[in-house]
Amino acid sequence: MLDSATYSDRVKSSARMLIRRVIRILAACGMSNSELQEIFSQEAITAQSIAHSHVSPATARQIITCSDVVLKWRRDSRFLTSDGLPNHLHCDGASSNFGELVRSVSPSDDPLQLLEMLKELGVVRITESEEIELISDSVVACSGRDGLMIASEPVLEHICGFLGSVEYNLFDKPSRARGRFERACYASVPEKLVPVLENLVSSRGQDFVDVIDEWLARRAIRPSNRSGTVLVGAGAYVFVRENVA
Repeated sequence: MLDSATYSDRVKSSARMLIRRVIRILAACGMSNSELQEIFSQEAITAQSIAHSHVSPATARQIITCSDVVLKWRRDSRFLTSDGLPNHLHCDGASSNFGELVRSVSPSDDPLQLLEMLKELGVVRITESEEIELISDSVVACSGRDGLMIASEPVLEHICGFLGSVEYNLFDKPSRARGRFERACYASVPEKLVPVLENLVSSRGQDFVDVIDEWLARRAIRPSNRSGTVLVGAGAYVFVRENVA
């Protein structure tokens, strides 16, 4: 586990990258420096009224491990019910327990520490019968056990990843290259259809992410300070925004 100072530095580094990418994209869209300064100053004041969340000490790499555990839980028949849903697991002792699940994904990690992290992030809960229940398919997007715990570094990295693809395609790709894949579709629809869209994207998007996640898991290596390794990924999302007349 990182000490608080090191973790804070990493979060600030991710935040600076996010802001830098946003500014670069906005400037390319025609915003002047004075306009950008005005917008950021106004929004900084608005943000003062937002309740601050407790910060989870989980790093981006730890969140990746948690995500791999959740993926394994959702797709490995040893940890599923007869209906194909994630089973409730005992911590240890019984067959197909949580410790076995963690060791099948990351043998060097302590299952109890990982369980505490998943509980803090609101991904799992302990039932009255002392079993572990998976209550969220997403690790990064969880707001925590009490709705207040956010994994800051992974959330920032999540946003930076998307912005990085946009930034690369706008500024950095070779002139005749295809660029990095990022697509979206838009339409104005009746508000009552929003839950239908969310369910559709959740189902189809999860299938897509799972396929990519499995591909990455088979090729992942432990990160090091040596050159030649990069952090890669892909994602899917849905957005809802009020129409501007």
